[in-house]
Amino acid sequence: MDKLATKQQVKNCISAVKGYVDKILIAVTDAIEALDTSKVEKTEAVSIVIPAAIGWGSDATVPDYPFYYDIPVNGVTAHDRATITIAPASIGTAASCKLCPTNETLAGKIRVRSVSVPAKSIAAEYWIEQGKE
Repeated sequence: MDKLATKQQVKNCISAVKGYVDKILIAVTDAIEALDTSKVEKTEAVSIVIPAAIGWGSDATVPDYPFYYDIPVNGVTAHDRATITIAPASIGTAASCKLCPTNETLAGKIRVRSVSVPAKSIAAEYWIEQGKE
């Protein structure tokens, strides 16, 4: 009699586990379907020209890159991240002025820095990734 009770207990456990596994599979399937149908927010590249001479400032906050240029961008904040890509035709100019490989986002602008002001304008594109406040 004890063996029959033990077999029934095992069957009950298997049935309970199967119910949990089924629920997990349904939740995973729903999550995968939601990912497939959701849209990832994609920003588009914005073409810009970083000018030679005009609009450049200087300060001592970053001693290795004393010159800066602010690119106005509506809605950008210090919490956001900007990716800037230099156009192939402007890479030499960017290298000559030693344009900093990173940038800063501030309220309403992206700040690029360099060792010297560029001799020619620099064509580029930027993308903004919104940060959390």
